[in-house]
Amino acid sequence: MKPTRALLSIACCCAAISAHAQSNVTLYGIIDEAFQYTTNQAGGHAYQLASGTLSASRFGFRGREDLGSGYAAIFQLENGFNANTGKLGQNGRLFGRQSWVGISTPYGAVTLGRQYDFETTFVGPFESGYAWSGGPGTQPGDNNNMNASFRLNNAVKFVSNPYHGLTVGAVYSFGGTPGSVTNNSTYGAGITYTIGGFAAAASYSHIDHPNTSVYDGTNTTTGVTVSGLSYSGFVSAKSLQISALGASYTFGNSTIGGTFSNVDFGKLGSGSGPNPEGYSGTGVLNTGEINYLYHFTPAFSAGTAFIYTLVNSTGGAPGAIYRQIDIGTTYSLSKRTDVYVWAYGQNASGTNSVGGPAVAQLAFTSASSTDKQLAVVAGIRHRF
Repeated sequence: MKPTRALLSIACCCAAISAHAQSNVTLYGIIDEAFQYTTNQAGGHAYQLASGTLSASRFGFRGREDLGSGYAAIFQLENGFNANTGKLGQNGRLFGRQSWVGISTPYGAVTLGRQYDFETTFVGPFESGYAWSGGPGTQPGDNNNMNASFRLNNAVKFVSNPYHGLTVGAVYSFGGTPGSVTNNSTYGAGITYTIGGFAAAASYSHIDHPNTSVYDGTNTTTGVTVSGLSYSGFVSAKSLQISALGASYTFGNSTIGGTFSNVDFGKLGSGSGPNPEGYSGTGVLNTGEINYLYHFTPAFSAGTAFIYTLVNSTGGAPGAIYRQIDIGTTYSLSKRTDVYVWAYGQNASGTNSVGGPAVAQLAFTSASSTDKQLAVVAGIRHRF
């Protein structure tokens, strides 16, 4: 081989190795299984295996290719599934949790596809159900979407890089309706700030025709059954507005935090959802949570949370109150494997959104036939 040809071959090999080193694709996932005992689930006590109690079971791919000068191509595909049955989550979508591609820049990232809103990504980490107490610890019906009951399709999203602890973002979801730029669309924004042991976040979303744009055209959400619960009777709304706040403070081994959200279903009866009760006006849910987490060791933690949801409305729709408490503990056997024991209790009063007596219904369970429900879980979570 001539010297010049040999040098060219070596250069090509080096270029290929360099390109490979600057690009990567990661396979990751979580498998979470628990034994669950629930009182008064659909009229009787239930003993069952539950998939995705502490964290939803999933697998996914994320990738990054360095484009130079601080720019990179990025993508993420994430599937949700039920480990008990192997069934796809998110109403049978292959990559129902996330599916997007975009560009990372020195200022932030622009991504396009099926993505989370800022109630989930910015404020959600301050809610115990999202952060550490698990699915049944979610606020009633996940009415504010802090625990990702729905995602935004056809979305363009920007999230800035942190600047002195401050991160901002904005998102727009195209409705995809010919002849209309607003039908089934969503727009929102968020901000989060961290300094020392203090962190806080705020978000806002405006969703047009929520029943078809984010609830998949049914009177239940894509992740939390809400039959007869806090807001299933409000899906005839023309618009849904969610305003949320969250904050926490860590001192020593303790973290105390909380959230507040205002969820406003506007112009009931003029949207695309069913309205058998003939409601008009608005349906409003205000939810507050205070929570506390203590680390006895880096591997062993325990926490508790109290949640209060008040449902008010105008135009003939009724009102109700939901009170919930979560308490439990998690122990890490390794960096990838945890075991946990948690208990959740909920009490309801008043009249629910479909005109009947308010009944308790913890997230990801069937409704109780009374105003009380208790669930106890013991499980294992493995990350890979």
